[in-house]
Amino acid sequence: MLINEIQNKVNELRKQYSLNSIPVDLHKILNAENITTVEEDFSELEKKAKKTISGILLIRGDIKRILINARDNERRKIFTTAHELGHYYLHYDKTKEQEVFISFRGDSNARETEANKFAAELLLPTKEVEKEYKLMTFPTASRLADKFNVSEQATSIKLEQMGLKYIGQGF
Repeated sequence: MLINEIQNKVNELRKQYSLNSIPVDLHKILNAENITTVEEDFSELEKKAKKTISGILLIRGDIKRILINARDNERRKIFTTAHELGHYYLHYDKTKEQEVFISFRGDSNARETEANKFAAELLLPTKEVEKEYKLMTFPTASRLADKFNVSEQATSIKLEQMGLKYIGQGF
């Protein structure tokens, strides 16, 4: 899936759910789609998989749940929620009675990359990032991260993808 397709899908959702504020209120989407979020301790699963789990999207009939790693910090949990929404909108086959998407930290297959791009565009909309960036005399990833309530790492990646320079880049 091309980045333009992902951006178009996110823009449709932003309009549909009136997601005009920064930071983005993911609860508007979660409530509208009847998706519950639950924080979980994945320690036992992670031991078996020998990988860290960020989140899981579970769909069984009408029950839709996003499980989030309880050990992660709040901003990571927000990104994980948006990432799992990416799987929901981009990859979920509505003809299936049951679907499970497990997001392992560091996995970089096509679906995980698409879900990451979806989450980044949802939480850090390109037009809003450009607008906020232009208002800053000395742009830093940390100040933008605070504004959008996301991690500094997610903000840095977004700025680099947009070709925008910032103080602290490369450290």
